[in-house]
Amino acid sequence: MDEEGKRREAIALLRRGIAIEQICTKLGRTRQWLGKWRRRFEAEGEASLRGRSRAPRHRPRATPGRIVRAVLTARDRLARRRGRQRFAGSGADAVAWELELEGVRPMPARRTIERILERAGRTARPRAAAHERSGGPYPYPRARAPGDLQQTDLVGPRHLRSRRGPVRFFDFHTVDVGGGGAATEQRPDKSAESFCGYLTGCAWPKLGLPRIWQVDNESALAGFPAAGRIFTQPVRLALLLGIEVRFIPMGEPGRNADVESFNALWQARVLRRFETPGLARLARVSGRFERWFMDERPHPKLSVAAHGTRFPGALLRSLDGERRTIPRGFSLDAYRDAAGELRLPLARGRISWVRRVAEDGELRILGHRLRLRRAANEYVIATLATGRGELTVQLDGRVIGSYRHAIDEKVVRPLVGRGR
Repeated sequence: MDEEGKRREAIALLRRGIAIEQICTKLGRTRQWLGKWRRRFEAEGEASLRGRSRAPRHRPRATPGRIVRAVLTARDRLARRRGRQRFAGSGADAVAWELELEGVRPMPARRTIERILERAGRTARPRAAAHERSGGPYPYPRARAPGDLQQTDLVGPRHLRSRRGPVRFFDFHTVDVGGGGAATEQRPDKSAESFCGYLTGCAWPKLGLPRIWQVDNESALAGFPAAGRIFTQPVRLALLLGIEVRFIPMGEPGRNADVESFNALWQARVLRRFETPGLARLARVSGRFERWFMDERPHPKLSVAAHGTRFPGALLRSLDGERRTIPRGFSLDAYRDAAGELRLPLARGRISWVRRVAEDGELRILGHRLRLRRAANEYVIATLATGRGELTVQLDGRVIGSYRHAIDEKVVRPLVGRGR
């Protein structure tokens, strides 16, 4: 019997003349409880037995009605937009920017906007991302400014319906974590050649050369470390241009959270929102999306106080002349052999792998079987300095092991920077 049922039973027993002590014993309640509900019933009747809300009658911190109406009106207006304006979506961030443009004050917090949309049934919250595996603190690289860190990933394979049948493609994405910029391009495959073409023809001309280029363990990038084949053409390209390459742990894509988030946004706002019956049409729509992302959408990580602008495109343009760029006249064609195959030299530089040490303290990498008991179950950074042929392992920023790793080919100077 629920609480309301007990109240009704108590009143019914009282009206039948049952003794108070017997009622309290039967229902497991006190005389004070019975007296309270007897008085309420006598004063207010049957309705009083349903109880009363304990919520405060006066809510001084409740969101004003005009703010609620402004949020819902902005959301509905965003949902009706067409063409290029459809990229903005109608979530809390987009609504917040609409309110800011309208000069709404006081400006509600993002979580307040989310609650208003949830209560009105005008939002679809995405499925929560899976948590990464447990372990020690993760050694995230710092990304305080544009060029500190870039993450590259791809979406695909995907297919378009064209008059000639299905068209298979991959979409390459790079995000500058410190500056918020992004670069996208569609290619027919995910080969090492395609990665190099995308980087030199799209990503790095637009965003500049990063200090650290962080990627997953796609074979076109990572090669086959267990067999010692790690110097893929994209890795050689990065080293030649003075960029450190960093591989995230196997099976943990969330470590590239910024580009993964961009992947999801691109698919939602481009692939699922627009009809693109061919790669040419897709490229045009994706280009418009990229311009919107760079110059029309205020980036949540940027502020006028800290960056002088909230738009990644404007921030990048303000740094013209300061960003590291691909050397003038550089061309992949200069590094092709007689058969047209890309053969980039190995330059001095650093390649890093973030890995989690086994519970027994063993780490296997590049053919080495390392015993690192003090790092058991912890994340470490194993870094190969190609110039010295040395593999070092760091835990919490401190070197805990150094090992010789022979490189059986000539190592050249990088075209940008000094390398190591």
